Amino acid sequence: MQTNKKKPNIPMIIVGAILAVIAGYLVNGAWKQGMEFSAFISSLNDVLSNPLRDYFNRTTFKAIVAALFTYSIIVIMYYTSQYNMMPGKEYGSARLAHPMELNRVLSDPEIDNNRILSQKVRMSINSAITSLNNNVFVIGGSGAGKSYRIVMPNVLQGNSSMILTDPKGELYRKMSGYLKKMGYVVKCINLLEMEKSDCYNPFVYIRKESDVVKLVTALMTNTTPKNSAPNDPFWDKSEGMLLQALFYYVWLEKPPAERNMNAVLDLLLKAEVTDKDSPSELDIRMATLEAKSPLGKNHPAVKQYNKCMRGAGDTVRSIIISANARLAKLENDEVKRLLSKDDLNIDELGIGVNGDGVTKTALFCIIPDSDKSYNFIVGLLYTQIFQELYFQADFVYDGPLPVPVTFMLDEFCNVALPEDFTSLISTMRSRNISSVIIIQNMAQIKALFKDTWENITGNCDTTIYLGGNEASTHEYISKLLGKMTIDKKSTGLSKGRQGSSSQNMDVIGREIMTPDEVRMMDNKKCLVFVKGHNPVMDDKYDTQKHPRYELLGDDEGNAAFVPYLPDHLLDKPYNILTEAGMKRFTSLQEKGENIYIDRLEYNEFMLLDDEDFRRNLMENAEAQKVRDEGEVDTSLHYVPDEETEQSLVAELLEFKKQVDADRGKQDGRQKDSDDDNNTDNDGVLGDDPGEDGEDNNKPSDDSGNSMTLQKVMEISDFTLEQKKELERAVKDGVPEEYIMTYADPENSVIKMMTLRRQYQMNANTNSRNDQKK
Repeated sequence: MQTNKKKPNIPMIIVGAILAVIAGYLVNGAWKQGMEFSAFISSLNDVLSNPLRDYFNRTTFKAIVAALFTYSIIVIMYYTSQYNMMPGKEYGSARLAHPMELNRVLSDPEIDNNRILSQKVRMSINSAITSLNNNVFVIGGSGAGKSYRIVMPNVLQGNSSMILTDPKGELYRKMSGYLKKMGYVVKCINLLEMEKSDCYNPFVYIRKESDVVKLVTALMTNTTPKNSAPNDPFWDKSEGMLLQALFYYVWLEKPPAERNMNAVLDLLLKAEVTDKDSPSELDIRMATLEAKSPLGKNHPAVKQYNKCMRGAGDTVRSIIISANARLAKLENDEVKRLLSKDDLNIDELGIGVNGDGVTKTALFCIIPDSDKSYNFIVGLLYTQIFQELYFQADFVYDGPLPVPVTFMLDEFCNVALPEDFTSLISTMRSRNISSVIIIQNMAQIKALFKDTWENITGNCDTTIYLGGNEASTHEYISKLLGKMTIDKKSTGLSKGRQGSSSQNMDVIGREIMTPDEVRMMDNKKCLVFVKGHNPVMDDKYDTQKHPRYELLGDDEGNAAFVPYLPDHLLDKPYNILTEAGMKRFTSLQEKGENIYIDRLEYNEFMLLDDEDFRRNLMENAEAQKVRDEGEVDTSLHYVPDEETEQSLVAELLEFKKQVDADRGKQDGRQKDSDDDNNTDNDGVLGDDPGEDGEDNNKPSDDSGNSMTLQKVMEISDFTLEQKKELERAVKDGVPEEYIMTYADPENSVIKMMTLRRQYQMNANTNSRNDQKK
């Protein structure tokens, strides 16, 4: 706050003291005792004309002290006479600013890089320009224009990937076609018509054990009513351990195609407590897993399962019933289909499709406004989206995401959000993520975040008020506007024989808008608050005047939703990766992800037609299925069928007593078996060259005869890709003797392909040299 009270200027005071000393010295030199005033003036003129002469005498010191004393009195009187005055600001200095005041400082020269706040106010999404975060807090009652005046124009801007909460699906019907025209990948979770929804599988985004804990915690939080009476923590924790055991089992032991919530439900159906104390099918699975897994009792699924199953029978039965009750909403065909696989690729929201760093995604979350039964699915989705975006920013890019991401959270208070959202909103700016929080009134957010709602509003550097009819909101906006100082004129009139009149001028303070004036605000107007700037009253944005509004065309009103399919499944049989996308998938492959990359030289690419690509994709899909099946842990082969269940129950009872001893015996038998195998191999493949001088490292059958490539392919454990590569080498005319040098299942497809191409290049070079000769 600025005031008119002046602070002492020390340098100027010192300079004045020096001048006072000089003045005292010169005046004393011109003065003589008994001198008249006219003579003193004449003498002073002479002294000032020759100030460098020596005028010291016995009274010089006294004159200097007197001059300094007089100067000090003047300085003290000057500064003590200053008042702490703020003319015109006595009761407040708040005022309404003109929109251009904000635009000069906050807008971006590139029009599309701005966020539309009102008819005339624009704010850059580039924090380097504004030095502000991009979080926006929007308040507007029903019919105030939250979607039409705020969400739609900013979707038309198309400057970020977007996750949009869409009550009733209105935004999707109006905007999806436009976004596809603008190059967006459009996806949709539709809880209103689940049969028309893209699918979402939470297991796809689990990377480590802690992600399982987060997923189970989010599931329990989002399926617990907000205002329900708190239960005994024992039951929640026990139920959580059971669900963690099931989630771990599905994540670690199921093949990729079966890792979904449906598999969790199937496992939960196998959990039961019988009166005969005989183990359930799930007990047998977990015990067999403990026996056969290298981790033994330290397997995450086994560990959590044993913890929650150690209680009495009635206690365990209650835990199982509680878990079944929590997941009961998943027991219908529509939800099972929705959660069976994943179409969303939420890891690409902030990095672009295939990691290209350019292509944006729009994800619509359609929720019914009259039924919250399945909103927990969107809550799980939001939790994993934040988790995935933060992972990409922190561990892949070490900073902001290359593609800005915006959460358009309409009906903010009706959506299940991550439990730590108040922390997320304070940290998302550095990762190029922002949120547009839209509520109807302040009472909603105060009820949802009773003690922490101010953290939400405090971390939104922009607030927009569109109007409403709720009293606490009017008071909040009135206080946010602040107070200003106005002139007060008062008059008085006294009647009578000696009547008089008076008129006084004064200043008083008042709110820019009182609560009742906020309530009466014109419905065409809105208030915009930006941190560090005076508020602006402006017209609401007219979406029809947006330059791209006409591109909405016939898509408006199209209520039919067709689940998103990747372009290569609709038209193109292939996708060509950008350099950034290639780096991403290569990095994932090096980290052990199940990814196959086919590299083609330019001439090879030009010789292929669409049919070749389609055939190649079908081969890759079949190969992926083979790889998925190969990932099934051997422990799954020990799950009993009906014929062997009785024998496995007996084995389980004996096995529980001597798990460690049995594991040691198995290790010993495995070692003996390995030794025998090594002995047999030594007898078949000798190290000495044969009589004809040929290399005996060439594979042989049991009779000692050299094997053909066809025989090697029949008896060796080649993958489908490896077999296709070997067949391609034969087809391309590579000699079988050369192929046999690398026909080994231990060699990767890439290595085989490299050796084949190396041979072909050498052969071509030799052929050209022979022609020249």
